[in-house]
Amino acid sequence: MVYLQVAVSLALAFQSHAWMNGGDFSKQFEECTGVYNKPSDVNALSMGGYERQCTDLLIPLDSSHQRIGNFTDDQMGYIKSLVRKSFMEMLNNMGNRIKRTTKSVWRVREEIKARNGAPFQRYAEAVRRLKKSGEYDVIAQIHITVVPTAHFGPNFLRWHRLYLFILETALGCPIPYWDSSEDYVMKKPQDSVVWSPKYFGNGYGPVVTGPFANFQTPIGPLFRKINADGSLMDRYAIIKYVLSKRRVGDISSPTAKPISNMEGYHNNMHAWINGLMANLAYSAYDPVFFCLHSMIDNVYEIFRRQQVKAGIDPATDFVKTGQKGQSPGDLSKINGFINRYGQSHKLALQVQYQPLSQCPVCHGSKDKYCDNYRGVCVSRAAAPHTNAMEGILIADLMAKKSGLAEGAFGDAFPVFSRDPRTRGDPVQPVMEKKYKY
Repeated sequence: MVYLQVAVSLALAFQSHAWMNGGDFSKQFEECTGVYNKPSDVNALSMGGYERQCTDLLIPLDSSHQRIGNFTDDQMGYIKSLVRKSFMEMLNNMGNRIKRTTKSVWRVREEIKARNGAPFQRYAEAVRRLKKSGEYDVIAQIHITVVPTAHFGPNFLRWHRLYLFILETALGCPIPYWDSSEDYVMKKPQDSVVWSPKYFGNGYGPVVTGPFANFQTPIGPLFRKINADGSLMDRYAIIKYVLSKRRVGDISSPTAKPISNMEGYHNNMHAWINGLMANLAYSAYDPVFFCLHSMIDNVYEIFRRQQVKAGIDPATDFVKTGQKGQSPGDLSKINGFINRYGQSHKLALQVQYQPLSQCPVCHGSKDKYCDNYRGVCVSRAAAPHTNAMEGILIADLMAKKSGLAEGAFGDAFPVFSRDPRTRGDPVQPVMEKKYKY
């Protein structure tokens, strides 16, 4: 008991100091586990037992004890278990003395079509497993609670980095990124192979093909209406207007110019996919959400590496904001994580990205090819959509019947720019005047 009391005191001190001041968590974890790991106390707790005890004590607590969202106790416990597992992985991979051996990084995120779609197939199978158990929906529900604190401000990039990490922990496999710039350069992006049963499934109406077929959401069956509004990613624009910047404030709301705003490029893609993905709160119920955000995070990681080369520390490049919940020290609403951890080097070191595709190889995938004239990798087209118009009409009916079209589930993603090739018929009107950028 003496050891336990000492460890509790140590951990509480770590909470108040380390989390708010960016301390060395691996060292603190060693000190806590070192208190437990005494020869005389060897039978008191197993190795896993004292590791869990110390990890739990080092996880910051909400002093208000307010429940986040409408989660049940079991669901809250599940989220906390994911945070605990994530912390253990990070601490072990940092090579602390308690764990003599370190594990190699397994979170290697590849483009969805790389290796002829193998990374995506593994992701899709893991998502189906989580969906069947109900755990995917618990993680998707987190996004409903964070619209004001994870969007429209400098917290956007770091919060969604944490969100990806949590889902990845639950999946047990990397989340592949969808490089929609390979579709953008097609004559008709809506014809891309990604909207076939091999990848995301059909892009018009209720999703009835592919690995996410017949997924149910709080709004009803999962549905889409691709090419309705917004735009897919233009890699040239990202390189010219985003990766040419050096401060996170230059690529984040509310300080970035629209053409350099990463959240804006992200919003445009949500609006392009449309259907449920156009809704700010409920979009995470479509597993395409996480592949889209894996690409956004990939661009952010390239940006971070360029900051390091320029002598800027990404972990401390914060933007001052008066927005509630957007400050670095605010709780993230992913129980156990604080916002600033999304910019930390410790988290970044756990993930690697396969480089973006380049001609002439294009990741060696048969689902993309090199356009030698333009020097870009292009997604191949799938079989023609035979029921596109029917799917578009059904998507509109579903949005109207559920109340989504009238805003019953919150606002749509505001669009920063539109591809002139889109139809201009989103399922949910965009309340553009409500937001300031």
